[in-house]
Amino acid sequence: MKLCTTFVLPLLGALAAQAAVLGSVPGEFSSVTSDNRVTNGNMVAQGDAPFLVRLIFVSGNQHELCGGTIIDSTTILTAGHCVQLKSDSEIRSPKDTYIFYGSTSLKSTKYIQPTKVILHPEYNPNDFRNDIAILKVPEIKFEKGIVEAVPVYDKSIAPKQAMNIFGWGTTRSHGTASDNPPSLLTQTVHISEPKACQVIEPRYNSANDSQICTDAHYDVGVDACQGDSGTGSTIKKNGKHYLAGLVSYGTNRK
Repeated sequence: MKLCTTFVLPLLGALAAQAAVLGSVPGEFSSVTSDNRVTNGNMVAQGDAPFLVRLIFVSGNQHELCGGTIIDSTTILTAGHCVQLKSDSEIRSPKDTYIFYGSTSLKSTKYIQPTKVILHPEYNPNDFRNDIAILKVPEIKFEKGIVEAVPVYDKSIAPKQAMNIFGWGTTRSHGTASDNPPSLLTQTVHISEPKACQVIEPRYNSANDSQICTDAHYDVGVDACQGDSGTGSTIKKNGKHYLAGLVSYGTNRK
């Protein structure tokens, strides 16, 4: 049996950001690719996660997909590896970055573009340490249930604690836009015991250190590896979402 392990970058004490300008949709994104997806997910109703955004990065003829999270009216967080070009150490240009917000639908046409993209200065692409970036935008107008910020979770995280993952990505490996679900998907995963995660990452200590690890041991049929890169992962308290981390990377093992 294959098991999936997902590593999430904890958000407590992370960077803040600001970002972008309204515009019209830049044509049809017909070849969006994403290696990270939520499979066996449930549709997110409009208003259930108004703090999540969909990022599309344009590079030549390629369009790559990530997720992001609004933490205040001028701050969007995403994964560091989403904004660093794979071919070199350059950071993606704001003019090639589109941030879609205010809807759970892939057909949403409201977007902004960042004025500045900031990668964590100690991000390491080899082991995904400090895998976080901030997108600076002009002030976003909030609308209850449509566009909102999410508070950062500031409590201790324990093994077996539930966490929510989200994603707009394709539902099969190396898929195109035709494989995207029509709407944002979500699933619940659970925090792993350190010993299970150390099989993949020997330096892993606990969910309160530099990474949060979730494992399919607790979630049969849920592919915990498949949350969109950079999308916020939340912990709910009294029915309210709190941002605990950003999806960083996942791995399969037998």
